[in-house]
Amino acid sequence: MFSATSNTLQSSNIETVRSLLARRPIKRHRDDEKELHESCVNMFMKHQKTSEFLLEITSHGNLNCGPYEHLDLNTDIQSSALEEELRRRSEQMKVPVELLSVRLLYENLQKLSPCPDRGSKGVLLNSTQRADVCKLLKTMQKLLSAGMLSPELLWQECSKLQPILEVIYHLHTHNILTLEFLLERDAAMSSWISDQLQSLCVSMTTTPPDDQQIQHDILTTVACVLLRRGFEDSSHKLTEICCSILDNMISWLLESLTDKQTDQTLATKVWVQVYDVTVFGVCVSEDMLQRFFTHTLMRVLTHRPIFKVSDAVALQSEWTFAKTSPLLTALFRKICLVSSVESLLCQLQQVLETHEVNWRHVLSCVSCLLIYHSQTQSCLTDLLSRLLRSAFDTYDVEKMITSFLLARQASLEGPVVFPSYSDWFKLSFGGASGYHSSSKKSTVFLLKFLSDLVPFEPPQYLKVHVMHPPYIRAKHRSLLQEYITLTKTRLADLKVSLEETGIFEVMNGSAAGVVNCPAQQDVEKAVTLFSTTNKVPATVIEASIFRRPYFLSRFLPALLSPRVLPVKADARMSFIEALRKADKIPAALYTSYRESCQRETRTQQEGACTSLEDEDSLTVLQEHFLTLRKIISDGAADGDVCAQLSKVSLCLRSVGSDVETGSDVITLKLQPPDSTHAAIANIILQNFCMCLLDASKLNPANRQGSWASVYLKVLLGHRWLVSVLIHRLWDLLQNQGSSLSSAYVLGLAAFLVELHQLRHMCPQLQVMNSTLPLSEHLSDALICSTKSHMAFCLRFCVAVLSYGLCRANAQSEELQKFIPERLYKTMLYVMPRLIAETRAQLNEEHESEIKTEISELTGRVKDSATALWSHKQIRCLRKLPQYQLSFSEWLTAELHVQRSQDALTDPERQEYEQWACEQYYLPMSVCDGGCGGDVTQICSHIISAVLDQHTASKISRSSCEHTDSCLPDLLSLLQVLLYQVAVSPQKTSENDEGHFLWDLIQDRCTVTPDLYNIGHELEYQQILENVSRVLVMVPAVLLVTVRTDTTGRKSLDCDRLMKHINDVQRSCHPAGHLSLRLTAHFLKAVLSASVSCERPADAVNDCLSQFSVECPLMLLSAGRWWSHLSAVLRSQWRRLTRSDVLPKQLQMLDDCYVCGRRLSQGLVSAVTSAPPWLQAACLHSFLERPDSDFKLLEETNRPVLLFLFVYSVMELISAHLYGQHSGCWKRARETSASLFTYLLEDSDWLPLFDPSGSDHRLSHFTSRVMSLRMLRLMPFAFYSILTGLESEVLMRIVRSVGFLYTAAVNYRDLNKLFLNISNYDDGSQQHQVLLEARQVLINIISLSSADSLTLSQRRQLESDYEQFDSEISAALSSTSRSDVHFT
Repeated sequence: MFSATSNTLQSSNIETVRSLLARRPIKRHRDDEKELHESCVNMFMKHQKTSEFLLEITSHGNLNCGPYEHLDLNTDIQSSALEEELRRRSEQMKVPVELLSVRLLYENLQKLSPCPDRGSKGVLLNSTQRADVCKLLKTMQKLLSAGMLSPELLWQECSKLQPILEVIYHLHTHNILTLEFLLERDAAMSSWISDQLQSLCVSMTTTPPDDQQIQHDILTTVACVLLRRGFEDSSHKLTEICCSILDNMISWLLESLTDKQTDQTLATKVWVQVYDVTVFGVCVSEDMLQRFFTHTLMRVLTHRPIFKVSDAVALQSEWTFAKTSPLLTALFRKICLVSSVESLLCQLQQVLETHEVNWRHVLSCVSCLLIYHSQTQSCLTDLLSRLLRSAFDTYDVEKMITSFLLARQASLEGPVVFPSYSDWFKLSFGGASGYHSSSKKSTVFLLKFLSDLVPFEPPQYLKVHVMHPPYIRAKHRSLLQEYITLTKTRLADLKVSLEETGIFEVMNGSAAGVVNCPAQQDVEKAVTLFSTTNKVPATVIEASIFRRPYFLSRFLPALLSPRVLPVKADARMSFIEALRKADKIPAALYTSYRESCQRETRTQQEGACTSLEDEDSLTVLQEHFLTLRKIISDGAADGDVCAQLSKVSLCLRSVGSDVETGSDVITLKLQPPDSTHAAIANIILQNFCMCLLDASKLNPANRQGSWASVYLKVLLGHRWLVSVLIHRLWDLLQNQGSSLSSAYVLGLAAFLVELHQLRHMCPQLQVMNSTLPLSEHLSDALICSTKSHMAFCLRFCVAVLSYGLCRANAQSEELQKFIPERLYKTMLYVMPRLIAETRAQLNEEHESEIKTEISELTGRVKDSATALWSHKQIRCLRKLPQYQLSFSEWLTAELHVQRSQDALTDPERQEYEQWACEQYYLPMSVCDGGCGGDVTQICSHIISAVLDQHTASKISRSSCEHTDSCLPDLLSLLQVLLYQVAVSPQKTSENDEGHFLWDLIQDRCTVTPDLYNIGHELEYQQILENVSRVLVMVPAVLLVTVRTDTTGRKSLDCDRLMKHINDVQRSCHPAGHLSLRLTAHFLKAVLSASVSCERPADAVNDCLSQFSVECPLMLLSAGRWWSHLSAVLRSQWRRLTRSDVLPKQLQMLDDCYVCGRRLSQGLVSAVTSAPPWLQAACLHSFLERPDSDFKLLEETNRPVLLFLFVYSVMELISAHLYGQHSGCWKRARETSASLFTYLLEDSDWLPLFDPSGSDHRLSHFTSRVMSLRMLRLMPFAFYSILTGLESEVLMRIVRSVGFLYTAAVNYRDLNKLFLNISNYDDGSQQHQVLLEARQVLINIISLSSADSLTLSQRRQLESDYEQFDSEISAALSSTSRSDVHFT
């Protein structure tokens, strides 16, 4: 348009530079560049159009000039020629060269990059245009440097029709027209740039790969310019313009959050990437970047504040992290990156105090900080404290509502990141030191605030406020009652009743919200408590009375939900049966339940499948975990992992609901989880293992971040899931360990390590009556009873120690924070047992010569275990008391090994046990779990372990421990050690307190059983039987010590033996005498020890004489078993003394036995000097025979008959106590009744049933030979005998002095006895016995004379019977008013 040539010239006459150069002789060589320059200028001046010439030289700047290729000044030549032409035209037209240059250049720029039409969103050039424009811009640079181009004039041309953004970008990057220049010249550029940036973001969603780089460069360049000019200097005139552009873009982004257009949503994701720190690089400073992010955060928080506070209170449960738009979450993550959590929360507080905010964005920001920044919890807690303190100081309602909204939002993210709302509310307002408790005004302020919230609050928060009301002083309780009444009214309006709250539930306003099925949670808790205590929980009984609508309409339907009933009744069935017997379940409902269970059984047999809803939930959960695996595989940051795990947590929350019990202890459910929960546990554990493998492909365990810890925290936030996972892990570790692959072994090991690291955050686990951390309980699942079990234990322990070592080194923490104590003890047990080489390391000696080959162990596992065991940190754990495997624990583990499936052969096992006892634990100090070099200590430990094993096997009703355990090996070793003790010198001084064996037995038997508790009594009896079993294995010589007095005379010391018999053995079954094995063992002990005295026979006589006075049960038992003992004792005495003559006391026993035998045969026997009770004992052994004839007793003297009657009563009680068949009991009663007829003429038998404990020789004797339980049952024996007597005999007995009083007192005691044990015996049998005894007593009273009772006796009995049997009391009174005539 500015051409100076004539338009009349034809275009055909115009020749191009290419054609001219092509016609030049190639061989022509010009040496003079100046001459060449002048020739070119002359050529250009001949009929050339300047604009077309400019296009031509810029389009062909890279011409192949043939022989002129070596000339590097072609571009300069063209630029110089253009400059000459522009100057010539400028002079010719009298136009400034700058104006001519601008118009010429802009005209060509328009031809190369035509501007888009109005409404078009194009912002980019194509590749051809881009290349031409770049070449043109290089020419512009030359002209600009030559002073022939004016940026002002160029902008004036450009402003007439604004070019596309890429042209502006190139003008900026070529430093021709910078963005700063353009923005300074035209304020309207801000809106244009905003539109262009948005169009660019839209185009980047569908751009081809070739244009991605240029688009990214344009976006980042413009963003850097805007950031630098907007936040570098607040006084700069471009600051406001640049900030407005950035604000427009962030508003555009935030508006898209509610826009359903997919294109715009994708476009805003492009702009979010601009906030990545790496985009700005070094073009901006850190302070500038922080100011930008702070400004952006403020704009986000204050964008469109459309939500009122009431909306936030009602809707904030929908604004959790998992439900927040990923676009907004990504924005928060990027703009919060360069600032600390403290500064971000301070800014948040400042914005809340000074601006109207968008509560959705504010609360979403808090959730994002909690998820991605672990320190947010403590910082937010401090902020809430400051806000509450300030709110109550100034009575600021805004700060109160801010505190409550922030606390509730934090609690919505679950206990992993913040305490529950109920915990926060109780901590803030539940005590006398709360923020509101300083004055009445503060109390009123709080209650007024809570009352104002009532119309808007969700019900779960209202229930928290009612279940855990704020602490209010007594004089202001009326104010609290008004609030509670208002809250309950609101709950009623919402159709949410507190009656729907579970029996065991403590409501929580946290993420779980309102529990979907509190009744189901109550059922599970109640069944667990019932299985532990075997009693219906009192809470359930109370609910059936005081909360009957809930009990009938909610609890019972949940309890009686149809299911397939197991063949053997489980805890749930037993609980239902207990409720039914207590009349707590209506008959119709129970019948319907049984029928429904039968239908369920038939349905399952026909092949029922799981519901589609459960399958959908599992599918969604698996998809979330697959996404998590992909995130970990890509090496994403911990924040991304936390974000995905938050979605997993939300999915888990939809599957199962949580109930806060207000306790830090979780009760493990004994019944296995259902199929859905079991599938969830499998998904969780499998994906954890796979995530660990994916993470390990990128980094070793010590550089994998904290994803595993967060994974576990999310799981622990769902208490219902803990029991499910524990069940599954227990099953895997205990039953399926040998079938697990190495990957799963490592994954489960890592899971256990992470669980142990979080033990302080984990709830304790209650199993039966013990409470343990989760990791310690799972460690108990590793059993070492068989070869395969031991091999898996070693594999798993090696994996745990290896992973724990990596985690400890990564965090520079102590190893014990990652290794469970019980697992380490398992390692201490199994390592030296399977790998003999490690025994030397334990002893710190030279390498052991024992070599053990275990087929289940690969060489790699053994090598790894050996290498790991030599690690300093691993070995140092043994120095900590809690990680030391004591000798008692080693014995327990060894006794659980099954010999037939042991990894060691019999010789190898014996060598190993001998090494463990004598080389490892014997020299080890007591504080380290050893025996301190004391052989008696090691014997005591073995005996205790044997006793414990017998008790455990009886309780579990398993005989495996006795038939296939390592008990025979340990008993053999015990015998060797005990003989070492026997042959070593023992203490013989008078100050010797006793042998270690008696001390041990005394400690085991010091617990006094509850005589009214059958379970405790049977358990105590089992302990006594186990003690007796161990005693007969102890060398007899250890049971009796030899004492030397001051004169040097030696005698036998049997005090501890007698004390044991009187205190312990007297309570053993069979009642009334010791067993044959114990009796023989004790007598052999006396004979063996007597040879150490100068006169063995005298020592034996003295000892047995002492037994006769202080411990008659010993000689009574000897007389009972003399037929079996005689030959054994004679043989031993002959071997020890070379004499055939027994000591006097033993000979007396033999004489009593011969006398009793002759008497039973009807022969006359010589008179013996033995006491009557001993003669009766020998005679009673013959009367027990079925063919015995009681007529032979007519010639027996009365004292012997009396003691025979005592023994028959003892036999009667024993038959009743120990469940012998009815024939034995009837025979014992007949024997007692027959003997009773020989004692009618005198009343010397009455003291036997005298409960007052009068000082009678018979009472003194029975107290030494009968157990407390037998003495307590004497009233039962008394009336059992009386009910079997004929009426004539009863009439004769009534005449005995004191008989009526004895009968009345025994009936009273019989009532008390049955009343105390009514919870354990059959009620119908008790009732029958009492009825018969009552009838007998009434008959006795009717047959008794008025002087049968003294006045004091009658008054005492009338007073006693008046309380429980007025008829007998009246009958007793009648004996004093009338004479009794016998008919």
